Amino acid sequence: MKNTFKILFISLIAIYFSGCGITNQVTAEYYLQEEKYEDGSTHFQKKVNKNSNDHLSQYYYARFLLAKNKNTEAIVHLKEAVRLNSKNADYYSWLGVAYSKIKDHRNERAQYIKALNIDKKHLQSLTYLAHNYYGSKQYKRALVYYQKVLKLSPENKAALFNRAMVLRKLKRTAEEKTAWIIYLEHYLSGVLSQNAVNYLNAMGYFEYQNHVIGIYTVILKKIKFEPFSSKIKLESKSSLDLLSEILEKNKKIEIHIVSYLVSNNALAKQRAQSIKKYILKESKNIDSKRIKLSWFKNSKKIKVGKKRYEYYEFIDFITATKKR
Repeated sequence: MKNTFKILFISLIAIYFSGCGITNQVTAEYYLQEEKYEDGSTHFQKKVNKNSNDHLSQYYYARFLLAKNKNTEAIVHLKEAVRLNSKNADYYSWLGVAYSKIKDHRNERAQYIKALNIDKKHLQSLTYLAHNYYGSKQYKRALVYYQKVLKLSPENKAALFNRAMVLRKLKRTAEEKTAWIIYLEHYLSGVLSQNAVNYLNAMGYFEYQNHVIGIYTVILKKIKFEPFSSKIKLESKSSLDLLSEILEKNKKIEIHIVSYLVSNNALAKQRAQSIKKYILKESKNIDSKRIKLSWFKNSKKIKVGKKRYEYYEFIDFITATKKR
């Protein structure tokens, strides 16, 4: 009820200052954000029935039809919005989205190109055109548009991920590796990030690794130390903070810290102890008995597929669920 009064109040202000156009926009954005698609559809259907020449009402009615998966009907009203106002890039872009939903990818692409002819920096059209080329295996063209997206929006998640995938398809391995690293610098959780780590690991790059910690799969950066010491580098502390947080939340988890350092058993032990000390310092609620230590004066060998890799200094984490 409170939100309803809020939208009505905003709409009244919009009417007073700017007329019906902004009112339609405010009302539509409210229904879209609140996911009240049926209410929004009903509202704009009435407006279209009252005045079929109102391009904005045609457009927003189509948006709600799309949200309800009434895609063919939405195309009809988006075409009408385009006919009534052929200079609006949003209308063409959403018409492209509607065509994508019925898998008419040729018409989909044509609408994004029309939108970009109006506004060459139209972010949605650039992104979806890149997706369209990617889906049709036109990887070089897709890459061009993902680069354009990232120039405008450097942290665009879909573009960062798919740029790396395109480079993978093109077998441009060195660039692919860089692209995955950039992606993980921005996004370090979720399934896509875990996939990025797997791709990097398959290339022999282990600065990031997926670890199963209790019920969680978490991405941890490689733990690093100052040269010839057990002092943890600042860049590694965020991963240990995450471990500490998980251990604090789930009291049943035990963690085994395994330190490898070729020909230096004493320092390998000190490094494992240093990590444990840091975690316990970060949280007073973690029982020290839940953190086990192991250390070895030999290398860590990692097998990925048919390839084997060897690291002369390495920190590994092995976890087990603590029994009640």
